[in-house]
Amino acid sequence: MKNILFPTDLSPAAEKAFIYALHLADKMGAMLTTLHVYVKPEVKGALPHTLGEFYASFDLEEFTNYKDAIPPLRDIQEANGFSHVKVVHLLKPGSKIVPSILQAAKKESADMIVMGTTGASGLKEIFLGSIAGEVLENAECPVLAIPEKADFDGQIDNLAFTTTYKEEEEKALRKVMKIMAPFEPSIHCINVDLAHTEPITHRMDKFRAAFKEEENIQFYVLEGNDIKKVIFDFLPKHNIDVLAMVTHKRNFLEELFNYSRTKMMSYHARTPILSIPAHIL
Repeated sequence: MKNILFPTDLSPAAEKAFIYALHLADKMGAMLTTLHVYVKPEVKGALPHTLGEFYASFDLEEFTNYKDAIPPLRDIQEANGFSHVKVVHLLKPGSKIVPSILQAAKKESADMIVMGTTGASGLKEIFLGSIAGEVLENAECPVLAIPEKADFDGQIDNLAFTTTYKEEEEKALRKVMKIMAPFEPSIHCINVDLAHTEPITHRMDKFRAAFKEEENIQFYVLEGNDIKKVIFDFLPKHNIDVLAMVTHKRNFLEELFNYSRTKMMSYHARTPILSIPAHIL
């Protein structure tokens, strides 16, 4: 892993996620690129020269705000013992936040995106959460979403991976293991099976056999009618530091009628979520 992209809105919640990004960059020997995207407001009815002056003033104000925000980030870096980690700071204008983040990730050849997310309560939180959720679904690389209430001690001792024993999930788990190898975590593969039918059992046996040489993987079949509740109950009981899962892109109707589980998880969990996009497997 060579480059981690850290999109930030320069909020206190983002500063907590920045500590995660620093730890990962240090462990993985990667460069960390911070990114702040600002959207210019639409102004209608102004004369061309007046509009130009307005945008120039707006750009200057955004640059000044960002320039003032960099020293606190450097202070966080030094206070946590990461002065040696290479950090590059980018400020980019964009018409929309999410496409700008995704474009930057592609341009900077990001191997991973790390970003903060907040609980979905209130317009500001929903807006911030939706940005993280949209990035989770559409990125071309793994994304680590850090909830506002998450605390990091610098260790990832236990990692949970949700699975229905599909072939793509086997590939995803191997990718997760490669990413998290520097932390040497115990991996807990969890399946919430509402019916436990024979095809599921067969897929489970095949999935487990693919990892029979791995000593640090345990498999669980959890019972319950509410998938989210079952998973959330599992996390604290097993001291899970990161929850990993495969993310699928959704078309408009699917998004409208089937709310993304990964996005929902990222809004309400205290545990960071590592998303592996299905389309990159």
